[in-house]
Amino acid sequence: MDREGGRAVGTPQSGDGAFDLPAVLARLDTDDRDEQRAAVRAVRDTLADDPAACLPTVPKLRRLLGDDVDFHEEVAYCLAELATESTADVAPSTDEIVAFAAENPGGPATAELLRCLATIAVDQPSALVDHVDAIADVVDRRPGYDRRGLKIFQRLSAETPGAIQSAVPLLTAALEADPERHGVPVLSAVGRLARSQTPLPTLDFVDPALELVDHDAVPLRRNAVGCLADVARRTPTAVEPAVPALATALEHDDGETRANAAVAIARVTAELTSVLEPVREPLLERLADDHDRVRANAAVALGYGRVDAAADRLAALAHEDPNPDVRERASWALDQVS
Repeated sequence: MDREGGRAVGTPQSGDGAFDLPAVLARLDTDDRDEQRAAVRAVRDTLADDPAACLPTVPKLRRLLGDDVDFHEEVAYCLAELATESTADVAPSTDEIVAFAAENPGGPATAELLRCLATIAVDQPSALVDHVDAIADVVDRRPGYDRRGLKIFQRLSAETPGAIQSAVPLLTAALEADPERHGVPVLSAVGRLARSQTPLPTLDFVDPALELVDHDAVPLRRNAVGCLADVARRTPTAVEPAVPALATALEHDDGETRANAAVAIARVTAELTSVLEPVREPLLERLADDHDRVRANAAVALGYGRVDAAADRLAALAHEDPNPDVRERASWALDQVS
């Protein structure tokens, strides 16, 4: 204490308790670890009420990641919160953030830094493209994989799916280790990669995805079926074993699940017409579905399968359906079966 009843030495606040940015910056620049710690805590305490006021501290917080201090976790927390406030201010620190995580993969600070990188991946994905291998190695070395780390690849795949190609073995391993916990980020990421022009380095994720096709959790089920549909676009033979389970998914209460199942079956049928027979009746029923995408995708599947029995219903859809996409798909399918 500076005197009896006073505040701790180095606490960077003004007299009225407001955040004193010049004082914080000055203390972050010192070599005194107590002063630096006090400054970091002042930033942390201000984040909830006024994070924008703390943005000028980012370069100095970044520098502290490379210093031998015992409050890296607090520094990492501040960077993660500030990335939420302004990705543009924190993205230039990506090199240092990844380097710290690579050197300390199991530490608590790295958990916060992975959260920080996941935020950067949304608005500044180009900052992470060159770090995919390093991030994958960090996530692989963390106990049980790290969901925050997996979200980096999920979010990165939204803008630059090809960038995550080298991470697919890691994503597959995480999915196999805990399908329920990791299914949504992993299947979302590899599904987007499957839709891109980038080759898939492995299809080992297909089997665990199949196990989730009838899962009770809607996000898991949707992503599993959707991922299989994405894979079927380029490698329908890999999804052929899933057709019986996809037939069951056609009956699900969730419209998105039914729509994804119908498009997956359609893409497999485009290459392998023989698979359609076991799902012929469920697809015919889906032509009357109340979900536009289900009707459209069921029509395409029946068209690829040359199902003559669908002709009358397809003709009705082609002329009377209120959705133009359904009418177009039904018209195409009708040409195939006629």
